[in-house]
Amino acid sequence: MMFRKSFALISVCLALAACSTNEATGRSQFTGLMSTASENRIGTEEQQKAQAQFGVVEDAGTQAYVDRICAKLLPGVERRDVNYTCTVLDSPVINAFALPGGYVNINRGILAFANSEAEVAAVLAHEMGHVTAKHISERYSQSALTQLGATALSIGLGSQAANQLIGLGANMYLASYTRGQESEADDLGIRYLNRAGYDPNAMAQFLTALQRAAQLEALEQGEAYKEMRSFMSTHPMTSDRIAKAAATATSYPTKGTNEGVDAHLRAINGLIYGDSPKDGFIRGDEFVHPGLGFAFMVPASFKVKNLPDKIVGQTRGKSGAAFVFDITQKPHGMDPAAYIQQGWTQGKAPLEGLEPIDVNGMRGATAQVQGQINGTPALMRLVAIEWSPSEVVRFQMAMPQATSASEIDALKRVSYSLRRLSASERNTISAKRIAIVTAGSGDTVASLTRRMAYNDGLNDQRFRALNGLGANDSVIAGRKYKIIVQ
Repeated sequence: MMFRKSFALISVCLALAACSTNEATGRSQFTGLMSTASENRIGTEEQQKAQAQFGVVEDAGTQAYVDRICAKLLPGVERRDVNYTCTVLDSPVINAFALPGGYVNINRGILAFANSEAEVAAVLAHEMGHVTAKHISERYSQSALTQLGATALSIGLGSQAANQLIGLGANMYLASYTRGQESEADDLGIRYLNRAGYDPNAMAQFLTALQRAAQLEALEQGEAYKEMRSFMSTHPMTSDRIAKAAATATSYPTKGTNEGVDAHLRAINGLIYGDSPKDGFIRGDEFVHPGLGFAFMVPASFKVKNLPDKIVGQTRGKSGAAFVFDITQKPHGMDPAAYIQQGWTQGKAPLEGLEPIDVNGMRGATAQVQGQINGTPALMRLVAIEWSPSEVVRFQMAMPQATSASEIDALKRVSYSLRRLSASERNTISAKRIAIVTAGSGDTVASLTRRMAYNDGLNDQRFRALNGLGANDSVIAGRKYKIIVQ
């Protein structure tokens, strides 16, 4: 008991010593376990990692456009002990994030769905709000103290379970911003929009665009759009954020609608949409990767996620059948069958039917093993194909008991379709891009969507989401719109 009282006293003393009043928010917060010097050092390191992982958009005009908006916002930001930079990352993910030290990142995926300069400013201003409110320092300091308490309590009680339980709480705290922090960043962002001369309503307008983008993504994945309401969700629902941002904006003077539309459309004209050639993308019925020089068939009955280190495909049906593709290193010269036994499974799984195969002139091997998916028994088919003397392409196929014969056949065709791209093919493959078009007097939503580089039946929804149109809105002659071409 004395131990716990002593630790509680130490914790209170630490917290009091490290609490300060934030100039931007006016509230007292505990941030003392991450100094400004630490923020700058950690931020620099993490920014380098982010740029190495995603790359930066190579279009100088797009980056200059974001730099200009960033410069307009900075005079209104209270915090001055960090150097703010705004970077456009080469990622299709609709996201933006701030790192310690004032590093603000916006993905090109967000630029596609924003419809004005003011909306882009709203995104950057929101992330600057996280920086000025010291949310990252606050999360770090609170978590570090929680972990310290967890360790001390575990020692005092002799209970590993107590340490694990409190550790889980700390990890959840670090996983994302709290509802209060997100709301605070929205409020600060609206303040910075007003100070920079932008319409404060742009925050709610962009959040509405964000909601449309999420609805489109759900449609593309064959899923129903749902806003998370569980206690595990630490972000406010988008609809709640829209309502609150609109209410907060009424405290400031309105400065016009559709602000900076032409400037925004000029800046994103020609910008890559979706996955880029350096990451690979779906073209027709194939996934192609010009950078690495491979292609393989993707069945229309499967939805695909292109992740940084793997490609994941999952059936649109209910069986749960799926595949994972990646490329990894293997011992130089080791044949694929030996790799499956010694390198991939390391002899820890009983293999069935291990045999050599040929895939478009490349030597490979396949075997199967019994496994589980979400607690359901499933047959796992492993396919290894030699890509180079020291590299192997891997397909891992998961087939639960409910997998249909057509799904099994589709998975088989996926692995046997792997091929190398010729040099000329690699040079001629192009990514999808945003094109800005002006609607003519006879144009309709249907006529403009027919020009889109998709054949999945979702072009109406895609066009409306990209251009901020409701279900019953029509195009207006003479107005500019975004379409996706290839």
